[in-house]
Amino acid sequence: MNKSTIKCLSGFLLVIVSFVWIHGQLQAKNNEKRRASTTVAPLENVIVGEIEDQPEEIAVDEFDLQQKQKEIRNLIARAVDFSARNSLAKICHTFSHTKSFIEGELYLFLLDTKGMVYAHGDREDLLWKNMWEFRDSRGALAIQSIIKTAQAGAGWLTYEWAGSTKVSFVQKVTIEGKDYVLGCGYYPHSKKYAAIGLVKAAVSLFNQDRKSGYPVGDSFGAIGYSKSERFVFGDLYLYALDFDGMIRAQGEDPELIGSVVLHRKDAKGKEINKEIIEMLKAKPEDEGIWIEYTSKNAVKYTYAEKVKDEKGNYYFIACGYYPETGRDQVVDLVRRGYQYMKASGISVAAKDFTDKAINTYRLGDIDLFVYDMKGKCMAHGGNSSYVGQNQFDLKDQDGMYYVREYIDQAKVGGGWVDAKLQNSFQSTYVEKIDMGVDSYVIGAGFFPVAKPETMTLLVKSAVGFLQTHADDESFEKFVSRSGEFIRGDLSILAVDLDGYCYAWGDEHELIWKNIMDWKDDEGKPFIKQMIDKSVQGAAHFVYKFNKKIRVNYFEQVEKGDKKYLLCSGFYK
Repeated sequence: MNKSTIKCLSGFLLVIVSFVWIHGQLQAKNNEKRRASTTVAPLENVIVGEIEDQPEEIAVDEFDLQQKQKEIRNLIARAVDFSARNSLAKICHTFSHTKSFIEGELYLFLLDTKGMVYAHGDREDLLWKNMWEFRDSRGALAIQSIIKTAQAGAGWLTYEWAGSTKVSFVQKVTIEGKDYVLGCGYYPHSKKYAAIGLVKAAVSLFNQDRKSGYPVGDSFGAIGYSKSERFVFGDLYLYALDFDGMIRAQGEDPELIGSVVLHRKDAKGKEINKEIIEMLKAKPEDEGIWIEYTSKNAVKYTYAEKVKDEKGNYYFIACGYYPETGRDQVVDLVRRGYQYMKASGISVAAKDFTDKAINTYRLGDIDLFVYDMKGKCMAHGGNSSYVGQNQFDLKDQDGMYYVREYIDQAKVGGGWVDAKLQNSFQSTYVEKIDMGVDSYVIGAGFFPVAKPETMTLLVKSAVGFLQTHADDESFEKFVSRSGEFIRGDLSILAVDLDGYCYAWGDEHELIWKNIMDWKDDEGKPFIKQMIDKSVQGAAHFVYKFNKKIRVNYFEQVEKGDKKYLLCSGFYK
């Protein structure tokens, strides 16, 4: 469909309903603007390779956590059976150097009970490395937790690995008379597990500080420091209370520290903190609890664990998220705010949108902001200190002027803009609102933490980074294990249109390799197919690799006299 057809169609739909017109215009603008992106829900342009014995339609926006856990348990069971019949050398060779136990992104690892790595299906550089003292990206002793869980029998645990929250199933196995730990994990890319990961990392820090003799206040200061990269992930933050109900740390609003909130109630009368404390009293120190309640007009789930200082005083550390807030809710809130601002005026609306004591125009972690067309913040429900500031030159973590993007997107009919903020990806919906002689941008954003959306936003972030930084600096970032472009099993593939690889996650041996003719499980050149299709615009590409269906999202980007394909993907 050419652009003139799209414009005609959009004009027709305008007569029917304005929302569809806005969406159509936004889709057309996708090929024209660098970073003004539409929703990252499924694209209409989904290219499916010739996959045998598969349904014609494959949902690219779904990732089944329960199915993934079932696949892991089955892979572990098969590995246990294999381990009972073979020598240690053959087991380690098979796990580390063959694809017999690789299914999609799933692989096995084998450790002894002292932390020595014997087999690893993903990273050969870890073999014969003792990982006992290894701390994950937030300071938790991940390997010690893995071994402890396995020695207790078998079970699931959460920790940080490769820049993302990983969930693994581990169990003890005996090989040639010696005990080992066998494990396999996956990256859920969900707020539920991200919240667990943040809490467990903070608990680890607290316990580590106690052993080192640091005062309790130091731990809570680090946990509640809202600008810290360590304990902030999008709209997720930590807070801590002692068992008398006094706030000791608060990552969203530090001014609340010192307040006693033991009997704080939600909208339905539930004494949230008191209930958390009572539930934790009945649990061991290394077990957490979940509690559900209502906050800011939305259902909230909070995960909490307890810790104890050297004097025997107990505290809990917690993190919560809103499971029912998403794109539809963001758009609805912006449009309600639009109508209120039209009816009440800029002054009244700006005050009500910003005042945290007023929750009428909040929904969980979604709140409204208003900018004038020069970038001055008129209202901000998430941070009142922004009001009155000109933020036209604010940049996100990739160097994008995201407030300028809000303004530009509002001028062309409104829509979605993606930015990297607070160590995560934020999607923001904006509309232009005319108030007499003055015009403003009204909007709201949320942090989508789901594997399909994270995949798409990771590519868009890489596109923006490459366009605002030197080529070599960009590729260095793309391949860095400690960088922001490797998120668990999601990473960036950068290849030129001749098939030469410039980056593919931390697979450094692929750099400068020509991979144009690489084949999928059906013998099709999937790299060439994506390169050929990329001239038509961004798309999803579905094919079969490592015995599993893989969903990729790609975009072509032009930098100087070079063109690249940037891509990321996950296994369904």
